[in-house]
Amino acid sequence: MSGKGKRSLTVDDLAEIRSIREAKVSPDGERVVYLLSSTKLEENKRESDVYAVPTKGGEAVRLTETGKCSLPRWSPDGRMIAFVERGEEGKSAITVMAPDGKGKRKVWEYEVSNASLGVSTVGNTIEWSPDGSRIAFLATLEPYDKDAKVKVITRLQYKAFFGNSDMRRRHIFVVSPLGEERPTQLTFGDYDEHSISWSPDGKEIAFVSNRTGRADLNMHLDIYAVDVETKEIRRITESVGAEYYPKWSPDGTKIAYTATTRGNTSNESTPEDRHIWVVNSDGSDPQDITGDFDRPCTAPYWSPDGSRIYFTISDRGRTPICSVSPEGGDVTKVKEGACRYGVLDSGAGKIVYSMSDPRTPGDIYSADLDGGNEVKLTDYNGFLGEVELIWPEDFSFKSSDGWDIQGWLYKPADLDETKKYPGILSIKGGPSGMGGWSWNSRGQLLAAQGYVQFGVNYRGSSGYGQAFTDAVVEDMLGGEYRDNMEAVDYVLSTRDYVDPERLGVYGGSYGGYLTNWIVTQIHRFKAAVSISSISNLFSQWGCSALSSWVEVEIKGLPWEKLDLMIKQSPIMQADKARTPTLFIHGEKDHDTPIVEAEQMFAALKKHDVETVFVRYVEEGHGVRRKPGNQLDVMRRMIAWFDGHL
Repeated sequence: MSGKGKRSLTVDDLAEIRSIREAKVSPDGERVVYLLSSTKLEENKRESDVYAVPTKGGEAVRLTETGKCSLPRWSPDGRMIAFVERGEEGKSAITVMAPDGKGKRKVWEYEVSNASLGVSTVGNTIEWSPDGSRIAFLATLEPYDKDAKVKVITRLQYKAFFGNSDMRRRHIFVVSPLGEERPTQLTFGDYDEHSISWSPDGKEIAFVSNRTGRADLNMHLDIYAVDVETKEIRRITESVGAEYYPKWSPDGTKIAYTATTRGNTSNESTPEDRHIWVVNSDGSDPQDITGDFDRPCTAPYWSPDGSRIYFTISDRGRTPICSVSPEGGDVTKVKEGACRYGVLDSGAGKIVYSMSDPRTPGDIYSADLDGGNEVKLTDYNGFLGEVELIWPEDFSFKSSDGWDIQGWLYKPADLDETKKYPGILSIKGGPSGMGGWSWNSRGQLLAAQGYVQFGVNYRGSSGYGQAFTDAVVEDMLGGEYRDNMEAVDYVLSTRDYVDPERLGVYGGSYGGYLTNWIVTQIHRFKAAVSISSISNLFSQWGCSALSSWVEVEIKGLPWEKLDLMIKQSPIMQADKARTPTLFIHGEKDHDTPIVEAEQMFAALKKHDVETVFVRYVEEGHGVRRKPGNQLDVMRRMIAWFDGHL
């Protein structure tokens, strides 16, 4: 119990936290529908249902009760809500209902391929036509024998992020919301389509596709449009980079989207920041309208009158909501604070968004288009008011080679600066992306257990400019390793209460990769936890679902950069490891395959280093499919650090 009478955060508390996704404002701007996800720990699963709440504030209403819902979408006249409900055997069903949740009716049941198209690159997968007469959606019709004992592989990307891929294609279909006729298929062939957007006149659907015939070998994604009546397809963009998230302007004359411009890119973590682009709907005059704004941007949303485009950016641990004119010019920050904004939507003079900060997992807000008259619409995690939660200290220092490095430190609520506390270096994944002013369950929990946790946005992270993000390319395990070690030095020199003799380190994904490297390079840590890690770039390149990630980071193919591949593989220096290390990995992880942990575990065992390997049979990357497994990871981490620190 803390001095303020509040209790400490526990592992079990994490199962009580509810999260919000997919917020969409109604056409009249009066209501917001969203998904609320909660944990059913006794069944080891999460459930998601559709809720609605007035944008002026008021009582939220639960509209579905099956726990298997996703993708709620308002009809253009606001009289219906479509959503997707998971069924049996991998099937899903488009379902419609009245805004009060009554009159639910299944429109069509369908399947969607599990083939990996990338991390957070698949945009809209279901959308009403402007007149409300049809619903467009992505589906797969190809047959698939999931029980086949012999699989013949002809495609490079035969693995999904979770388990094996069915290697089927996603195509665009349209169906009447009345459900009285079969859907009409609009796109065909050996391609995938995604990120759909209806034109305001209802004649075309814009989408993203790689039609080079070598989609497993490159990321040349472009925007196309299909004529809903004739099924004719026209190309809108043609670039060497990749386009994402197309969105028609309200008058139909332009399309906003995000894009990269480099030919060598990946659909996993990639160093190039996406910018907001606008192109005329006929494909002419594509313009990077945020070119001088040196920050990565997310999916765009138009204001109702088409005069502004809204999006969020990554900026020094924050994600402000911004807007810009379709012609370009100055970027305006609409909402900014020591927090993360997201789940952005706009309509009828309103923007709706989520907000999370270090003490708040996330709630939905509405505001005017200029950010004024903000109203908090939800408060689902009020029980955390009884818990002593930490507001982290941010710190910064200059690296030995001149980069400004920013970090955050979580310390016990009842910390006595005259005493010594064990310190834990937390290493984020990526290398792109960023940590910062957002809910951090591990930081909160370890602080509650008496640890001081700290971590930095090392070079390669997003939110500090393109040059900073590029600094890790061809130098993995180099500069960002030094950034992390210098962060430890900085904390020890400025916080006397951190015990230099009781230091631990952990990280997941790229953070696990760095953790594996750290234990081979330095012996200052008494314990390490490596989650969903990488140890061998050769097997990571050849066994993962996305070999392109390695190629982007080394700027070449493995046989072209043999010395770099060896130098940047922790397994090659495993004989130097001495740190007791806990490996945690999902058996169906094909982002960083479990063979990465298997190799490092075997090498440490061969060298008599204390090590334990925990494998989660039903898990993929990051161990996040089953909530019970997530809690188990936290308990094992705490026990490992307790036992060694």
